[in-house]
Amino acid sequence: MKQTLHTLKWIFTHSIPVLPSIILTSILAGALSAIGVYSALLSKSLMDAATSGEMNAVIKWLIMMAILYFVRLGLNIINSLISTYTSTTLFNQMQKKLYQSLTYSQWLAGSKYHSVSLLSRLTNDVSTVTSVILSTLNSIVSLSVTLISSFIALLYIDPFIALFTIIATPIYLLGSRLYGRKLKAIYRAVQDQDIHYRAFIQESIQNLMILKAFCHEEENFHTLDDYHQERLRLRFKSTKLSLLSSIIFGTISFFIYFIVYGISALKLASNQLTFGSMTALLQLYTKVSGPLSSFASIAKQSIEGMAAAERLMEIENLPKEEIYELSVTAPVKPSSITFKNVSFQYDLVPVLTQASFTFPTHQMVALVGPSGHGKTTIIRLILSLLKPNSGQILINNEPLNLAHRQLMTYVPQGNTLFSGSIKDNIRFSHPCATDDEIIQAIKQAEAYDFINQLEDGIDTQLGEKGIGLSEGQAQRICLARAFVSKKPILILDEATSALDELTELKILKNIKSLPHKPTCILITHRLKTLDFCDQVITLKNPR
Repeated sequence: MKQTLHTLKWIFTHSIPVLPSIILTSILAGALSAIGVYSALLSKSLMDAATSGEMNAVIKWLIMMAILYFVRLGLNIINSLISTYTSTTLFNQMQKKLYQSLTYSQWLAGSKYHSVSLLSRLTNDVSTVTSVILSTLNSIVSLSVTLISSFIALLYIDPFIALFTIIATPIYLLGSRLYGRKLKAIYRAVQDQDIHYRAFIQESIQNLMILKAFCHEEENFHTLDDYHQERLRLRFKSTKLSLLSSIIFGTISFFIYFIVYGISALKLASNQLTFGSMTALLQLYTKVSGPLSSFASIAKQSIEGMAAAERLMEIENLPKEEIYELSVTAPVKPSSITFKNVSFQYDLVPVLTQASFTFPTHQMVALVGPSGHGKTTIIRLILSLLKPNSGQILINNEPLNLAHRQLMTYVPQGNTLFSGSIKDNIRFSHPCATDDEIIQAIKQAEAYDFINQLEDGIDTQLGEKGIGLSEGQAQRICLARAFVSKKPILILDEATSALDELTELKILKNIKSLPHKPTCILITHRLKTLDFCDQVITLKNPR
């Protein structure tokens, strides 16, 4: 119960920005429901007038029904427009807030989730919660108004049938409660399975070349079949539960309707009831039984929404990075970085132990050592993606913090290009860069010749991960992106690994000649590269 209340509070908090619109749509939904009930009473009056031959009354009630139709039509249009605005605004605001929460979360905490899991939460789960906040609340208000007003109208026409009908309410509510418990577990299972399934598809497509190289096509087909079978099993389980619920509630509803119909027919035959009253009773009963049956589907939506909200709360509750002002305390000037007795470990496995060294201003410093000895970890510490367990990291003799990222530009291992033009990719680090500055950076990255040969030059559109470019070409564009920013600290993590030796040496010479003379931190496994470095830091196994 405590967890449920906490989840409901979270949902309510996120709905506050559009609460006035939600209240308005709920009022409109209630008004439409009341009009629906009043239509049944109008129908009774019309039937009674027609059977008694009162022509003036018939015309009056027909005019009233026409007016009521246009009123309902207008309210429906208004409600639809407001609902569209409210649901879209709520979805956008909630997704943005969660995206910001994920973006500002500590890198290590967020990296524990698969990208497909995060994408599923930011799209499917946000959509589910949005639907629950708007549609379910409107449905509850609408159905409640329909139920109460229909019961009052039934009570006015025939108290016995009204009381008999309302006895069925506890049966519906009890069934909905039992149904909801099982549904929540199924929803979570379906979402978890869907994440594994999507992750498999995404990784298979991204690594299609590897899949082909290892002749793994048939094995992947079998794995896909297994995912499909599990997906089918869970979908069938969910469908069978829904069908069972529909059969039970439908059967209960049929028997109650049968009894109401029978009683009404007997009263009509004995002149205890007019034909118009019988018509109205049957319509009103449908409006009572409809909401009762609908509460089962509302319970389903609510349970799914609660489960989705709990998954989103996990993302929102990820530990956050410390917030600093966007401007660093020191001016943007040549910078040095000093490690003083820094220790760091991943899950009790030490990577750095009492490490002390300096990356001096304007110098190119190489980090070398076997894989797994802490080179990339040092980069992540400098970028404030990780925090040392002990010791101190200084930049320009002040403690390193997140704001100092503004002094750095980073070229990681692998292909980190975005979809879009080459120009857009290079401008990512410096949005105000001119075309001349971009061309200069391209030349410094030894990418000018191959880009100039492309039909659209720097305006050439790249696909996902720079599809169509070689790894070496992609790396050179990433280097140009770093050079155009002109930051005082340049971090290269195997940034030239896909280049031939001659091109790599040209780029290293260009780095040494950059006008802003950055402090360059270089991770490499090539011995020739070390000849260009002012200092080499060799890392040893801390264990």
